[in-house]
Amino acid sequence: MRLRAVGVVRSPVKERKRMPVWGAPASVEIHPAYADALLRIEKHSHLWVFGWLSMGRDERHVLQVTPRGVTDPGPEGLHGVFSVRSPARPNPIGLTAARVVGREGLVLHMDRLDFLDGTPVLDLKPYFITRDLIFSANGLQVGKPRSREDLRESLVVQAVHFHGALAPEIALAVRIVEHFRLTYYDLNDPGEYRIIVPLARPVLADGLMGITRATPGRGTLHFAALDTMRFDSIAAYRPEAVLPASAEEILGAEDAALFICERA
Repeated sequence: MRLRAVGVVRSPVKERKRMPVWGAPASVEIHPAYADALLRIEKHSHLWVFGWLSMGRDERHVLQVTPRGVTDPGPEGLHGVFSVRSPARPNPIGLTAARVVGREGLVLHMDRLDFLDGTPVLDLKPYFITRDLIFSANGLQVGKPRSREDLRESLVVQAVHFHGALAPEIALAVRIVEHFRLTYYDLNDPGEYRIIVPLARPVLADGLMGITRATPGRGTLHFAALDTMRFDSIAAYRPEAVLPASAEEILGAEDAALFICERA
């Protein structure tokens, strides 16, 4: 098999240990020989980016790893490389779905890529909403978030991927789920949620659906007239009457400025 790079990643991140969990804003610079392959690329808001990871030969023989966030260094913490996104694998191909935020000729600016600067790009494929979107998919948590801040970033990405923008009510959904997971599950994902959402807060509902994958049709999300959000019989959250104006302010505010939490 012969592979040819069609482009290269331009990123401010040059070391693996400095790469944020969800990647960083970056660009894909297509080689001039493949310029014609970009025809009508503007039809798609998101692309799959395939990269060739710079790995040592020894890492290509690694078949089991302890993923980031897994604290057990023994056999119970091991995962096969086909079940995680580790860069160590038989063929070091990286795959990331990213939003195109702009184009300048042969350069595509992406919202986030978890590829280091200089990573060869093997291919670009469009993200098809008719084929690639599987909202009902499930997967068990692989590793615990390293911190509350890491969890917050992850929740923001999930909620925005579902709703489409970081609105104040989306930020509020993030902060509520973040607090719930911190308080009752030590940052871990419960695996399944059963929630009740205020009927008058549809954007908040969007954020919660994107994060928890709860839906009315499956009976895991219900609406109520009261301005209170409930997690099954565990906790109830009542938003404050006056909230910070912007999503960024909500993400950075103290819990007490956003909601009151009580045991259900």
